[in-house]
Amino acid sequence: MMMDMHSFVLAGFVSQATFALTLALLAWSDRRTRGTGWLAAACVLQLASTAAKNMLPREPHVSENISAGLLLLVFFFVYMGLRWFVVRRRLASMWGPVAVSATMALILCLGFLHQGAALAAGRAASVVVLGMTVLMLLNPKITSLRIPAQRTAAMLVAVMAILTSRLVLGLHLMGLRYPRFETLGHDVMLLCLALLGFSFIGMFVAETKRRLHEETRMDPLTGLRNRRAFEEIAQREVQFAVREESPLTLLMLDLDHFKQLNDTWGHPFGDRALRAFGGVLLTVTGQKDAVARMGGEEFAVLLPGRSARSALAMAERLRTTVEGLHLSEGEDLVQFTVSVGLSSLRRGEKTLDEMFRRADHALYEAKREGRNRVVLADSRARAIPPARSLPELQPVLARTANQGTDRLREFPASAVAAVSATHRM
Repeated sequence: MMMDMHSFVLAGFVSQATFALTLALLAWSDRRTRGTGWLAAACVLQLASTAAKNMLPREPHVSENISAGLLLLVFFFVYMGLRWFVVRRRLASMWGPVAVSATMALILCLGFLHQGAALAAGRAASVVVLGMTVLMLLNPKITSLRIPAQRTAAMLVAVMAILTSRLVLGLHLMGLRYPRFETLGHDVMLLCLALLGFSFIGMFVAETKRRLHEETRMDPLTGLRNRRAFEEIAQREVQFAVREESPLTLLMLDLDHFKQLNDTWGHPFGDRALRAFGGVLLTVTGQKDAVARMGGEEFAVLLPGRSARSALAMAERLRTTVEGLHLSEGEDLVQFTVSVGLSSLRRGEKTLDEMFRRADHALYEAKREGRNRVVLADSRARAIPPARSLPELQPVLARTANQGTDRLREFPASAVAAVSATHRM
């Protein structure tokens, strides 16, 4: 037995209400996924449009104007929500929202001038917004969201096709009317909107999985990669270096006397020192370099495409930068240093193990020879001495003259010069 029109409309209304409630709950429970809030708002507006169409008085100007305005606003909210998922940056300007607002005002004016003009204008503007959304989804910035983005784009293309056909049929070209096709278009639109709700939830699930995957491979204190993520990247880089015969160098780094730093200034200050050191690593290294906290005060940097000579110079500039870094604790400025062990992938090696072992041994040598230095894992290499002598067992303390503007200089001129020199290499 065929479902009558009222039952079909009721089923569509219930499905829209379900998706609106589901997305609203997801947006409320996970504030970090801001795109879900926009999508929930779009579903709520679509629900309001359906309710208004069936509850408001049957005055053509009123019902068409409201439906046309809400239709455009719904798909603009869809654009904003999906933009958060695949672009991850704010609008470059406010011209888009201004254009949507101006178009809605124009739609309202057209509705009072000519019956049917508002709905046609709303559908035409919605097709344009949907087209922009589809183009955006076809080029997502995040690789893991590519498949759900493409599925959502396919659903939006179907919605565009239905809107375009209803727009053409609604113009009554050559005086022809197709009431059965218009009714069919309405029913298919309800079905597509329900499937689109599934696509929105799919985008949320894919984003949640991606974030959980990243969080399990990230050190929560410094925001750097953890040991697990570093070893995965290192194995891929070793395979690439072997296949392409390109250089690959590993740095092992350890903060000097870190336990004494914690005992003297407390663990909160030690955490600050680790975060500051992680920031220096990200500043000095390039985008292709892998930076990780291996555990405790030990860090690692993998440098694809860098020879030992180039990496040695970079490591020495990194050591100098850390040496010039000062952190404030009360009225004191605390300085700490780092020791670095360095090793490159050798011909015939196909795993990270030997390079890792050599770099770790070089780091031990740097510690044994006095700390605050860089050692290359080569029997013919000598440790690079520090640029100036430092006390070995105590951090360098400096009393500031007052607690005003001279209290703290996080990156002095020598540190900035060292970072700049590294980027010029």
